[in-house]
Amino acid sequence: MIRTDMESATGVNRASLAVLLAIGLGIAADQLVLRQGLTGAGFACWMVLMLAAVHCLSRSECRSPWQTCWTVFALLAALLLSYRSTPALVPMMLLVLLSCGVNWILKQRSGNWRDINVLDYPWTTLRIPVLFLQSLWHSVGAVDPALVPRSRVRGVVKGLVLATPMVLVFALLFASADARFSGYLSSATQVFSFSAVEHLITTALMSVLSFGLLAMVLRKPDPGRLQVPERLSLGPEETLIIMGSLVLLFLVFVTLQASYLFGGQGIIEQTSDLTVAEYARRGFFELLVVAGLTLLVLLVMSGLRCDVRSFRPLAVIMVGLVLIIMISALQRLLLYVETFGLTVDRLLALGVVLWLTGTLVGFVLTVLRGRHEGFAFGSVVFGMVLLLAAGFMNPAVVVARTNIESAVADGDRPVDLQYLVNLGGDAIPLIMARFDELPAQQQCYLGHALKGWLEAPKQADWRQWNWSRAAAVRAVDQYREILESMTREGGGYIGGRWLCLPSRMP
Repeated sequence: MIRTDMESATGVNRASLAVLLAIGLGIAADQLVLRQGLTGAGFACWMVLMLAAVHCLSRSECRSPWQTCWTVFALLAALLLSYRSTPALVPMMLLVLLSCGVNWILKQRSGNWRDINVLDYPWTTLRIPVLFLQSLWHSVGAVDPALVPRSRVRGVVKGLVLATPMVLVFALLFASADARFSGYLSSATQVFSFSAVEHLITTALMSVLSFGLLAMVLRKPDPGRLQVPERLSLGPEETLIIMGSLVLLFLVFVTLQASYLFGGQGIIEQTSDLTVAEYARRGFFELLVVAGLTLLVLLVMSGLRCDVRSFRPLAVIMVGLVLIIMISALQRLLLYVETFGLTVDRLLALGVVLWLTGTLVGFVLTVLRGRHEGFAFGSVVFGMVLLLAAGFMNPAVVVARTNIESAVADGDRPVDLQYLVNLGGDAIPLIMARFDELPAQQQCYLGHALKGWLEAPKQADWRQWNWSRAAAVRAVDQYREILESMTREGGGYIGGRWLCLPSRMP
């Protein structure tokens, strides 16, 4: 009984502390994130504060190494958003943060990553709003009433309601009687403008959101499991028909296209009557979807407790055929890049190919060998590592370097500078480093396309500071005189003299 009372008191104290921390996080979110964007130092600072609050509430608990790992992953994702500015990285890093949260919830439920199965991840992700509201409701009831005395709250609200109209009437009369007081009143009303109300509302909403997240730390919600009914299990006949028909279809596809599945440009055009562009465009994404659907089918089949003796050998054959198809898809992607250049989307598609390949191989080594433990966890962690690696490798620089080097090597191939400039601050330093190697017309284009960077302030708000954007401003500033001259005169720097016709500008 004594122990129960102590635990209850501890819960009340921690819930009250969570309220104070949530209010601070709400104010910090309003000032650091909501008006500054995610690709800046403000969001990274807020994530540090949020993780510090989480560890403050759970400091008395025994932490596992994986909880520390999720904290490190979340910090890396937040710091990458203040280091890189490529727009495509924002949803990728948010996906890493979501994965960290889901893994943390599942760790609270099972205690061991080997107990996490494939269905736990989508089930927990879909149940996060429900778990959030349940934890919020439970923690609100555990807040110490002494933290916010009800009698005082009623008195404050009643006093404000009665005093506000009287203050307004007398203030308006004084403003009409004296011009100086009217000026002071106008200055005071600017403080309580729509912007102030907007700040108050966003602070309140972010405080509630922060309190809900901290409440999940206190309550440790159990997302439960999605149980597959017994009536959906598959017998030997159903398993053999489903898997056999799919394996036969895949085998026919690989056999019929064997002549040009791995062929070069000449073989492709002679055999399929398609150009390289049509071959790659029609083939890559379709084959990528085939690999993804194959993984989904195999996971569903294994989850439905199908006949293992029929499923395992056919699944191994099916995975082998899909890996062959994936190699063909990768070749199509490389042919397309060789012909039309590299983009961030194509580079990320390569990452998807790597994740699907690694996950299919992991499926064979774990699930098909009767060792389901760890497959789902390993697949998710592998995806998180790939996302973080993509952020560190700076995809915008890889794209810019590949396209510029190809254009420099082949003088007849133009560089799509409009696309490279739109990649943001990550690509601009490399573009300016190769500025002198670009044709005159493209130098002219840069003079106009980088006008916004020339006018960018050197000392921006620290909450918006981003390493890549700062590096881009410095790189552009080194060519300031040349670029401003191009903008003013429409000329390009060629052999010591300006020469470029505006009509030839891309």
